[in-house]
Amino acid sequence: MRSSFLVDNIARLAAGIIATAMVMSPALADRPLSGAVLKDQIEAFLAAKGLEADPAIDEDRQFLPCRSKLDITPMFGDFKTVRIACPDDGGFSLAVRTQIRRADRAVSREHKNDPLPESQPMVVKLGRSLGRGAVITAGDVVLAPMPDARFTGYFVAIDDVVGRKVEQNMTVNQVLQNRHLAPNWMVVKDQSVIIESKIGPVTVVSSGIALGDGQYGELLKVRNQSSKLVVEGRIISEKKIEIITK
Repeated sequence: MRSSFLVDNIARLAAGIIATAMVMSPALADRPLSGAVLKDQIEAFLAAKGLEADPAIDEDRQFLPCRSKLDITPMFGDFKTVRIACPDDGGFSLAVRTQIRRADRAVSREHKNDPLPESQPMVVKLGRSLGRGAVITAGDVVLAPMPDARFTGYFVAIDDVVGRKVEQNMTVNQVLQNRHLAPNWMVVKDQSVIIESKIGPVTVVSSGIALGDGQYGELLKVRNQSSKLVVEGRIISEKKIEIITK
């Protein structure tokens, strides 16, 4: 079984390399990316860490073109959900449930510098005390071994917390967890958004204004800037709302 899984990992890595080459090719850089390409990228990223997964993403869905290398990072302290993002100006960011099926320990041990090593995960802790409402900077936090295996909702990358605001007084050496931070809204009130409505094979795109804050996948009301009508849709990226049609 292990040798079969290792072969599968190598195949996924090869597929990921090919998919990356396609994404980065100048000839293809202006073409939309399919969900299938993003799924291949995530599978290759996880396979390199000894993880077999089936990312929950619609393979037929189309995303904005991306000239830069796609960035994939774990969310919420583990690899059950990852963020895949295009760092281009106006690029997209998408949270994807990975649906990990199993991990190959032999492969995992080879990646001792990964964010989540098997033995003792490195987590983000405060390097100094912070007061409620403080915005975290890179100099405020450090990576350190996890002190207690019972911790949940922790962070494994400093970049995931820089720029976020703490909602309570925090002490030095305290492990940062999701509950300590103000929500990291994907869309904020009064932000300009793209409203996308699909009616059968036809997709209608218009501009709108968000009427509230929201996270990925949440329902949010927006005002169409042309018709002034208020509609409700699901947040599918940092700038796009997909209208639910009946």
